[in-house]
Amino acid sequence: MKAQNTIMIVDDEPDNLKILESMLYQEGYTIAAFPEGEMALNAALKHPPDLLLLDIRMPVMDGFTVCEEFKKNKLLKDIPIIFLSALSDLSDKIRAFDLGGVDYITKPFSEKEVIVRIRTHLQFREYQLHLEETVRERTKKLSDAYKRLKIWDDTKSMWMNMLAHEIRTPLNGLFGATQLLLAQTPNSDPIIKRLVHSSMERINKLIDDAMMMVQIKVNSSVFFSKLMDVNLQACIRDILPGINIFTDIPVEFCHKPELDLKIHADYSLLYRAIKEMMITASKCLLSGNRLIIEVNKQDDFQWILFNGDGNLLNDNDLETFFAPFGQQTLYKEEADFGLGPALAKNIINIFKGSVRVKNVKEQNKFVIEICFPVASKK
Repeated sequence: MKAQNTIMIVDDEPDNLKILESMLYQEGYTIAAFPEGEMALNAALKHPPDLLLLDIRMPVMDGFTVCEEFKKNKLLKDIPIIFLSALSDLSDKIRAFDLGGVDYITKPFSEKEVIVRIRTHLQFREYQLHLEETVRERTKKLSDAYKRLKIWDDTKSMWMNMLAHEIRTPLNGLFGATQLLLAQTPNSDPIIKRLVHSSMERINKLIDDAMMMVQIKVNSSVFFSKLMDVNLQACIRDILPGINIFTDIPVEFCHKPELDLKIHADYSLLYRAIKEMMITASKCLLSGNRLIIEVNKQDDFQWILFNGDGNLLNDNDLETFFAPFGQQTLYKEEADFGLGPALAKNIINIFKGSVRVKNVKEQNKFVIEICFPVASKK
């Protein structure tokens, strides 16, 4: 370390310069000694030292001024400066540190003390430079990794959009031809027509859900620009009138005006998540059962409870309930979850919510619980 370090000494007293120069030379340092501040500053701009020993009381440009000039210059501002001065007043020491000095040695000084302090601050500076270099390297690696991920995410999103388009185009032709054939076939079986129609809807929904999940995974931040305070119960009431298209299970909502609280969310996404959970819950119920929806509040959280009265879920299905195509035991023929629960969970998580499903065996029902933090009052 010593052979690589240059110590600059600035002192208007020739004897001090000689003593310090000789002392540091014996320690193996390269020395640059100057009797005045302006000469030292000009030399430092050409060949920056590793450390500066600086006297305070000098003519023309005193040590405080030299220190200020060093700290104003981008090339010199990080060089450690140790003040050497006969001034022992506390205010002088405070000013020296305020200007950016790292140490203050009072004359007459001890040779060992000067050597130890120089060595210590050079080591500090070396550690600092090493840390800065490490941070730069890590930052560059993170930046490069982010760029690679961004390229990958953009490619994945573009590929999914292209795939969705390429799938929809032939499918639309196929479905159109199938419907045309069924329309031209006299006395065609209504069950077949219904099967074709439900298959079309299912495939289109799977494509839509897959695209939305990719968008959420790749760039969920895009949804935060649309956040607003949404009344949770009002959102549920908006969904209810059209839910009978998706299920023949009776759906009851227990509105509680005293719990008309708001959550911070994107309305359209929240609507989609709650609707998916409503449809999913209904698929777990048998004819004659009913789905009861209610809200509760605890502390700063608001809950939506989907109560599937009269039915328990298979315990194995509870573990995979929110996984894509995770339902293994179906209660109704053709009751397929698809990507609905997985998509709903992803949306709920975006808005700092959580969702879980459980059996309440003593009441012979299952419950899907969605929890959201209540929007803070401004």
